[in-house]
Amino acid sequence: MKHTIRDIAREANVSVTTVSLILNGKPNTVSEATAGRIREIAAKYNYAPNHFAVGLVTKKTNTIGLILPDIANTFFAELAKSVDGFCTASGYSMILSNTNNDPEKDLTAVTLLVNRGIDGLIIAFSQDENKERSAAFIALLDDLGVPFVALDSWIEGLKCSGVSIHHSKGGMMATNHLISLGHTRIGCITGPRGSYTAERRLKGYIGALTEAGIPFDETLVAAGDYQFDSGSSAAHLLIDRGVTAIFASNDLMAYGAYQAVQSRGLNVPDDVSIVGFDDLFFSNILQTPLTTIHQSVPALGQEAWNLLYDRLKHDGIDDEYRQLEPHLIIRDSTIAPKGRR
Repeated sequence: MKHTIRDIAREANVSVTTVSLILNGKPNTVSEATAGRIREIAAKYNYAPNHFAVGLVTKKTNTIGLILPDIANTFFAELAKSVDGFCTASGYSMILSNTNNDPEKDLTAVTLLVNRGIDGLIIAFSQDENKERSAAFIALLDDLGVPFVALDSWIEGLKCSGVSIHHSKGGMMATNHLISLGHTRIGCITGPRGSYTAERRLKGYIGALTEAGIPFDETLVAAGDYQFDSGSSAAHLLIDRGVTAIFASNDLMAYGAYQAVQSRGLNVPDDVSIVGFDDLFFSNILQTPLTTIHQSVPALGQEAWNLLYDRLKHDGIDDEYRQLEPHLIIRDSTIAPKGRR
């Protein structure tokens, strides 16, 4: 039989209010001996406060929503783990929603989570080139009624706080590294066109070429979708166009580029140098460890949580967008092109 807060109060010989204060960690004047007895009885009955019922009264559930586009991607899986850790440490629970990079599911997930009574929301947006749908989504978020924070990505025209790596700086660092080795025919595998992260990483690639006096060649840019197969397909196109190096806009596509190079009987880095972006765990344990742009997942998760937590606890805080610094991790997948060694 399920025991109630009244059963605990009766056995401890205290009021229901006293039990509620103790079990919810609220300020009270109860002696430690009495508080300990209440906790022991609650533990004996495996009793936990009904946060949904409490939320009906307090209008707070100590629950936040996290919306991510692709938890099959190790980067987002680690990000979910990071945010959840900071939530738990602050006494909050987290509900995770995965959208599979479907913008329609972004809208559905937001509505569902708000109806579940979340106190706040952290969202990494799916890529969407549909301007009308983006405008409708912005209107929905503006009327949300709970604080929210953008994580890793952005929608133009949105007004909220957010955090991401400095994507364009990372793209520039990756390309500059290849240029410094002597490469001039450098291909770029982008994420989906219209994607906030992909466009900025591409901007960094173009900026590095321009600063080095290397003409930008559109034929050396191939669009991917941040998945392994698209990295392989794009790399085949770029190899056919004579590149000596490839900057892939994430590590998953870089792994696909490895596969394309090797399937042709070529070698990384002897024939084609490759740089990724993310620094996933697997990038350091490949047979040829991947040179890549490191972005700290724990730091991203912590900053996203800090931004949201401040807004959960204090009204009227100004919007703030934080960009974390990328770092180039040089491993074995990049060397000077043939003729420059």
